[in-house]
Amino acid sequence: MSAKSGKFIVIEGMDGSGKSTIIQMLKDELITQNKIDDFVFTREPGSAFSKEAEKIRNLILDNENEFSHMVDALLFAASRRLNLEKGIWPALQSGKNVISDRYWTSSLVYQGILGGVGFNEVKSINEIATNNTKPDLIIFFDLEPEMSVERITKIRGEADRLETDDVEYYHRLRAAYKEVIKNNPGQFKVINANCSIIELFKKVLKILKEIEVL
Repeated sequence: MSAKSGKFIVIEGMDGSGKSTIIQMLKDELITQNKIDDFVFTREPGSAFSKEAEKIRNLILDNENEFSHMVDALLFAASRRLNLEKGIWPALQSGKNVISDRYWTSSLVYQGILGGVGFNEVKSINEIATNNTKPDLIIFFDLEPEMSVERITKIRGEADRLETDDVEYYHRLRAAYKEVIKNNPGQFKVINANCSIIELFKKVLKILKEIEVL
């Protein structure tokens, strides 16, 4: 990529940690600062840039489907590849910064560790699928498992295929994230999300300013 290429920032987090809200607040802030044209926002699974990736998203989240964890890993990787080809790579090459709600860390955690497919197996699948495209930074919203369940129960009605309100599951989820982060600590900034949404937003803005995205 050219020297002009933008930065690729990924936001990961425990369920209920405020990712979606913070990303919307970021969009609003960038509009206020007249900087929104310098950014592209995306989320996984699926892609605003690919109807095929959105079809894969619907397959993954459909409660009627019963895929193995390996099939899930492959579907996420296929959706991720489409999102890169149609959205992320062109944006970065044109000098725009990309902020993504989830990326391959989620696959390492959910399918690799929790699903039992294997960390190294899922890592290999994604390195191939993405041409080993790594984010410049991954911001992880850490949240106590009990708080995850409390927030999810309050916010959501019917859970999709990948959601649960089992607190033990969220203890395993948090441990899995910590395992992935420990494997490559330099790529992550961990934020304590046991705070108000305003405080959390300030923490995110501080990080983005430090890496000169804002």
